[in-house]
Amino acid sequence: MHYPKSTIIISVYKDTEALGFILDSLERQTHPVDEIIVSEDGDSHEMAAFVAAQKNRFPNLIHLTQTDEGWRKNIAMNNAIKAASNEYLIFIDGDCVPYSTFIQGHLENAQKGIVLCGKRFELGPDYTARIKEHKLSFTQLEKHFLWYLPWMVKDGARHVEEGFYFPSGSLLSNVSKRYVRYIIGCNFSCYKEDFLKINGFDETYRLPSVGEDIDLGWRFRGLGIELRSCRNNACMMHLWHKKRFAAEEGIINNKILKVNFDANRFVCTNGIVKTDSDTKAQ
Repeated sequence: MHYPKSTIIISVYKDTEALGFILDSLERQTHPVDEIIVSEDGDSHEMAAFVAAQKNRFPNLIHLTQTDEGWRKNIAMNNAIKAASNEYLIFIDGDCVPYSTFIQGHLENAQKGIVLCGKRFELGPDYTARIKEHKLSFTQLEKHFLWYLPWMVKDGARHVEEGFYFPSGSLLSNVSKRYVRYIIGCNFSCYKEDFLKINGFDETYRLPSVGEDIDLGWRFRGLGIELRSCRNNACMMHLWHKKRFAAEEGIINNKILKVNFDANRFVCTNGIVKTDSDTKAQ
């Protein structure tokens, strides 16, 4: 089967340990990695040194940085989209480790005019600690997921149903897929040309949530680009950590969303291309 050439875009901020786990997973993918872009919402020396040390393993690894001026993930993502040399883009958050079948799960379902939307299951604090202490590997969890499941649930794991891998086209895969209401920013993919149609991420959002996922979904749909599930085909595990944003941030972002929604503004004016006079001046 012919797959499109792809670029994996990883959003990071300072956490080199989690990035190491992600790169380890990308090294053992069932489908080879064409290009990796680590897009950092900052410019830490530790991250730069860590990524540079990975170049022997990944000669196709690109590291993008920007000045650390608070949460500006959407700007970092647009920079990565512009830098991507391949036609298909797969997005991963820097605290989510993909299964070995992750890239294959996205590419074998890839179609123009469609955004593939995956999910994640969230590890609890004890199992995350065990992995970081190298007492347990992601490979073990992936291969023996059902065995570890009761203990992970006891540890507070969430959305464990997303940890079951089903090959694309299988009966269980078809049964597990549901209507997709919105994109989850840690696990989605699409053709670059489709992302450019909505002018990328809206850089007006300067706080987490909404702008990195919900905003994308309604704008894609507004231009006739379908959201389609790849859950249980492209699985990933989320490392436990304390929540980093507050409900108030969502309220602020929802106000931005409402303004654009009411105006049917599917192509953002402050994205990859700056089309508004106010945003051009920024």
